[in-house]
Amino acid sequence: MDAIDILMNEHRHIERVIDVLERSVAYGRGGGDVSPVLFERAAHFLLTFVDGSHDAKEGEVFQAITSRGLPLGEGVLAALSGQHVLGRELAEELREMVRAVMRGEKEREEMYALAERYVRLHRGHTEVEEGRFFPLVRRLLPVDVMERVRAKFARIEAAHGSLAEAADALELAFPLPATAPRWVNGGRTHQPWGGRGAP
Repeated sequence: MDAIDILMNEHRHIERVIDVLERSVAYGRGGGDVSPVLFERAAHFLLTFVDGSHDAKEGEVFQAITSRGLPLGEGVLAALSGQHVLGRELAEELREMVRAVMRGEKEREEMYALAERYVRLHRGHTEVEEGRFFPLVRRLLPVDVMERVRAKFARIEAAHGSLAEAADALELAFPLPATAPRWVNGGRTHQPWGGRGAP
């Protein structure tokens, strides 16, 4: 498994959390009871494991590419770098929005809208990386350079922990509902989805 395989594998785990966010927004807007704690935990995952670990690994790939004469400020690299910055900003905003919702200062819809923006950004970003950037990397970087990049990945992961295990933990803490909220005799039946440890 080379450096690109590792990044693509991490994309699959990140997408599991993105799916939790997307479905929780739809569930909440449909009248379901979704705890803000879910969004708080998701924001922590996005900041710690997506920005702190995954994007840092991609940064090592960017550096390896630029060292071979392709400036970071041009083309797809510039776009991807900008999306990394925007993703971090949105995740930070989501974390603060969740805290404001918990204090009763913001409406849940504002939290849902922010989560939705992150979901759209991440899906488009992943499509560009896997469709355009990763094939470019494999063409430009020789095997020995890819091996050095992969070694740096191991040090980054050691500092943050396993992204896959963090995605597992979030899914287990907040299992997705099987269906949309059910309405019986004008009132919603109880479908607890507050997550473990949620208020």
